[in-house]
Amino acid sequence: MRKILLILGVLFSINSFAQQEPLFTQYYVNDMAINPAISGSKTYNPLTIQTRKQWLGFEGAPLTTNISYHGALNDRSAMGGYLMFDKAFPSLQANLHLNYAYHIPLDYDNVNLSFGLGAKIMYHNLDFNKGDFKEVGDPKLSTNSYDKTLGDASSGTYLYGRDFYFGFAVSNLFESSFNTPIEGSDNGNDEFRNYFGMGAYRFLIMNNDWHLEPSFLIRKMQYQKSVSDLTTRIFYLQKNWAGLTYRTNGTAVFSIGFVSNNMHLSYSYDHTFAGEIMPHTLGTHEIGISFRIQTLATQRHIGFWEY
Repeated sequence: MRKILLILGVLFSINSFAQQEPLFTQYYVNDMAINPAISGSKTYNPLTIQTRKQWLGFEGAPLTTNISYHGALNDRSAMGGYLMFDKAFPSLQANLHLNYAYHIPLDYDNVNLSFGLGAKIMYHNLDFNKGDFKEVGDPKLSTNSYDKTLGDASSGTYLYGRDFYFGFAVSNLFESSFNTPIEGSDNGNDEFRNYFGMGAYRFLIMNNDWHLEPSFLIRKMQYQKSVSDLTTRIFYLQKNWAGLTYRTNGTAVFSIGFVSNNMHLSYSYDHTFAGEIMPHTLGTHEIGISFRIQTLATQRHIGFWEY
């Protein structure tokens, strides 16, 4: 029964959200993966690895891993990139993104504005040879494996200072097509544009040691309702933090992060209170590890947070 629920849940996601790009709860740890204009905006070059395990308790449940790196090339230009792997039976997706950003100092001390472009190569596979589909009994399912490699692009803008940031980004600009629809499906097999809005502000609440950071991430895919993450994190010494997130699809998140030298570790736990599959799962776990690499080029940037 659990495997049937898992298959139906993944297929619903594939049909309804049309290859929507995998996203992480800790968007604030690896924000360059959302907005290419963030590339090179830190006072260091971050090397970040994240892994996310959804619907714990289901065999073959979605597992997503991301490794990213970005940094400034000179006073204005920056580059970044990431490799993402997403496996959710019977779907497999691998994305390679390369980003370029150009930064413009507006105040030369407090505020920068950047513009970014990204290029993407994506491999997508649906394996319909699995015997488990016999349990579902859906005649629309093909009996063959389907795979495709295609490219697309993204763009974004990012305004940031010492105490705030605001950004907007669009992915799948060209709405690349997978061409052949799944046999018997009422929907095509196209990429839809995804729109992202983000922002945060840092408040000093006690001496210079404690700060409060409310932030938001709004995700809107074409033809679908938007989903928002509303997050509040409390920081100690700007590096160690704990946070709570409410996602408007009925999900609550607890997260924590701490620093050891130039390495930052983070963890979050998601629990969703909506959907038929939720009573059968133990929640979603996400782990991140980041390394701060110092270079001469990054020292010009004012940054937003140390982490």
